[in-house]
Formats: sequence, structure tokens, C-alpha cells
Amino acid sequence: MATGPTSIVASVGAGGVNRKEDGIAIQTLLNKAGASLKVDGAVGAKTIAAIKGYQSNYLAKPDGKVDPGGLTLRHLNEGKLKVKAIAAAAPLILLPQVSGDGYYSYSAADRQWGTSACIQTLLDIGISFRWNLPAVQIAIGDISFAKGGAMSPHGTHKTGLHVDIRPLRTDGKHLPVSIADTAYSRDYTKLLVQSFQAHKNVKSILFNDTKIAGVTPWAGHDNHLHVTMKS
Repeated sequence: MATGPTSIVASVGAGGVNRKEDGIAIQTLLNKAGASLKVDGAVGAKTIAAIKGYQSNYLAKPDGKVDPGGLTLRHLNEGKLKVKAIAAAAPLILLPQVSGDGYYSYSAADRQWGTSACIQTLLDIGISFRWNLPAVQIAIGDISFAKGGAMSPHGTHKTGLHVDIRPLRTDGKHLPVSIADTAYSRDYTKLLVQSFQAHKNVKSILFNDTKIAGVTPWAGHDNHLHVTMKS
């Protein structure tokens, strides 16, 4: 019995939403095109590499992401192209585990691996923030594991492109804070958001203080900013 083309609800791959059901659908299509992926919906480095290998058939710069109704999904449904082997992705690197460069870590070191560009972005912003507010440090949390892959409890943080950042406090203490707490500083956090927005490698910021321009509200983001990098 013939079936219709595969569809997905949200984007899959690098910087995507990566719903499990959508991941399974894309992994299945990629395997039909010659990939050898475990079909489990976990969109990690191997799945993204397969997407890029497939996109290299028709894109000069594969982005490793499949969008609902997009060109890559249409090609996958047509089933005429094969996944090409491409050079392995650059390994993730560890955020320097130091304090005093404008930031401190609040996650374990094994959860703070990012792409080279991601880590450099964090270092750039930490240094610039230190110059503007020397008494305030940025709090950096989960990024990714050294080899990528699923990181509980997140749906993202698989490719070194997603970073959790605490909002800033009025007292500068190295403690968590939520937007409803009296210790929360909207003024400092606004400056933090603006610093990220000004960096060329920052794609988007999820955060629930809607009085700060440029952030996107998202469930569960009262006590941290979710910053997504471009590379």
C-alpha cells in the first residue's frame, strides 16, 4: 500500500527543535538514502553529518538542518539522491574552567563542550562584559557533552551550539535567580542580552522576561537564558 510523503512538525538537525518523532522520520529517510544511522530520534553529530552529506548534493554550504516543507525534506521524499561522505565535523572544545574572565561555570565541566565558534563567542562576551561591569560575572551552564548527543533533561544541547546562561542578580552572587525573585536584576540582564545580540555568532535567545527586547518567551525559561549559536 502506497504512503504519502513524510512530514515533520519542526526543524531537525543543527540548531533545530529536534522533536524525537521528527528525528526518527528524518533518520529513516536518510537511511533510505544510504546513511547508517540508529533510528532513535536523538539528533546528534552523526545525524547532522548525514544531513550535511545529503545536502552536499545540491547546496554549496550545507547547514545540517531539515525544515518542514523545505528543500531538503522535498529531496528526501523524492528519494533520488544519496548521502555523500563529508569530512568529519571539528571536535567540540571545553569552555576554559576559570573564574575572573568575566564569567563563571555553574555546570560540571563534562557538560560544557561547544564548537570552537561557540566557545570563542562566550569568551568574547565575558571579556567585554568584564570591562563594562567588572563586579558582575556571567554564569555559564550546560552546553554539550564532549562527543555531543542527548543531554538530559534538554531536548537540545547535542551539538555544541546551545548554551544556558543564568539571569543576573542585583547582588552579584554566584547563585541561581529567577525573574520573579527580588534579587533578579532586569537592568543587568538586559545588558547581558544586548551583549549576546550584538555578537555576530548569536542566532537567538529564549527567555521569559518579555520586558527585555529581542528575547523569545519559552516554557521553563524563567531562571535561565537559552542562547543558540549560528556555528
